[in-house]
Amino acid sequence: MRVLIAGSSGVIGEALVEALAGRGDEVVRLLRPQSPGDGAGWDPVAGIIEPQAIEGFDAVVNLAGRSIGEKRWSKAEKQRLWDSRVDPTRLLAETIAGLEHPPAVLVNASATGYYGDGGGSILTEASTAGSGFLADLCVAWEAATAPASRAGIRVANLRSGIVLSVAGGALGRLLAPFGPGWIRPVRWGLGGPVGGGGQWWSWISLHDEVRAILHVLDTEVAGPVNMVAPNPVTNRDFTRALGRVLRRPTFLPVPGFALRLLLGSELADALVLEGQRVTPGVLVESGFEFEHADIDDGLRAALGL
Repeated sequence: MRVLIAGSSGVIGEALVEALAGRGDEVVRLLRPQSPGDGAGWDPVAGIIEPQAIEGFDAVVNLAGRSIGEKRWSKAEKQRLWDSRVDPTRLLAETIAGLEHPPAVLVNASATGYYGDGGGSILTEASTAGSGFLADLCVAWEAATAPASRAGIRVANLRSGIVLSVAGGALGRLLAPFGPGWIRPVRWGLGGPVGGGGQWWSWISLHDEVRAILHVLDTEVAGPVNMVAPNPVTNRDFTRALGRVLRRPTFLPVPGFALRLLLGSELADALVLEGQRVTPGVLVESGFEFEHADIDDGLRAALGL
């Protein structure tokens, strides 16, 4: 299989490139101007992509987008997050839709943030979109793939939960929320529940995230796909599991106001203090089997233990 990947330099992208190459697929990176390495070129800011450079691929995977937790969500930062996802996705979808030999499938990143704050409700791929900036962004992000769908290309939108990796995300925040990576409060018994701990966290190991993307590429899965393990946990249970895995106490809570001061209220609420109890119905029904269905196993894999 010839696979074109946008956003290949991120944590998921790098792992996916390695997995595809490891099973013998031909992988080409879609690179922005001044990006190191070899690959096909595009300039999503300028709205430029050369159709001939992306002709003849069997599949396209779009993981491009600015890190959601990079900075506080000022008006300017939210616009950068929007511009890094919606317009580039539309540009890519429109371009592949017009190719003489379009790919059979477009796999596009999205997030469980689509559902907003779900409280304790069980959320499936059929659940409606929530409210707030992140939900609105995910809705627009997924809608930007429409030109590819209209052209008959199979489109799968990956609504990823918390991808367990020490490189960043919620796990990285818990390990080092107030400083550089070597300051790890959990190791000193200071990484207890965040903001009360009752919010649901839907998670997936990086290993299973990549395996699930390969599964989507290889099957006929289409539409929204919840990329989460089958056993979501509350933040309280997540931190307890982290303590068990690290063999450290996790009794001292992290107050919500501290995260709001650190990250800004809107970002802290959307990424840490609110939650979604999401189930992977499409993956399970299509025959995918998780290797890390239990939070302890997922954390051990992420931490290399």
